[in-house]
Amino acid sequence: MNERVKIFLDGDMLERYLMDTTSPMESKEVEYYIEKYPEVKKTYIELQENLEEYATSFAVPAPVELKDKILQQVQSRPKPAIPFLAITACAATILFGIMTFMIWRQNQELLDDRRLTTELIEDLNNDIVSNRQTLQSVEEQFMILNNSSTEKYVLRGNTRARKLETVAYVNMLEKKSYVHVVALPELPDDQVYQMWAGVDGQMIPLDILKITKENLVEIPYEERMASLNITIEPKGGSKEATVDNLVANISF
Repeated sequence: MNERVKIFLDGDMLERYLMDTTSPMESKEVEYYIEKYPEVKKTYIELQENLEEYATSFAVPAPVELKDKILQQVQSRPKPAIPFLAITACAATILFGIMTFMIWRQNQELLDDRRLTTELIEDLNNDIVSNRQTLQSVEEQFMILNNSSTEKYVLRGNTRARKLETVAYVNMLEKKSYVHVVALPELPDDQVYQMWAGVDGQMIPLDILKITKENLVEIPYEERMASLNITIEPKGGSKEATVDNLVANISF
């Protein structure tokens, strides 16, 4: 459940709204929660039903003869003319209703503004967290690249992929490895370029290569890695390297 909804339901505003003891601003806030969150609406309906059942259980039926007595008394009285005071009260009621509607509209606009401001603040907080994570990642990459233990390896394509160029950075002390894809010749839609690590005479899959906005992409680090290799594989990559489709490699 949304944390804001849980806090709202833990309070008593919904019960006070049912008892008509909330302020106009509180009423609009309750109506907003009922309209937006299904769990709040469900709780509101349940509270309504419980209140109706409680009122019904204590209801006392009126005597049958009471209705006839009331009708006889009403019919026996002459119909009075509409007094001036009644007209004034009616006009005041209409004016009050108009003013109430205007105040409701203003409150609704304020509530919408508050909701929009809250959403903007949440988006801003999310952006701050995302940017902070990106900055940390960039700082980590910068430290690795400028580390004296980091080795740089340039892989260029053979005759099957002359324009292929990829730069790999490997730090065996930090156990980190990154790759910067400079250029990749186009392939059919059902093929991809895949990078492999040569470990103890076997080819271990690392990652599928593609052009990205990021200059560096971290790839899995393999212990005892002795070479890096690039092959052409079916779309989605392979678990075993197709050695006949080797287009680039470099030994450490």
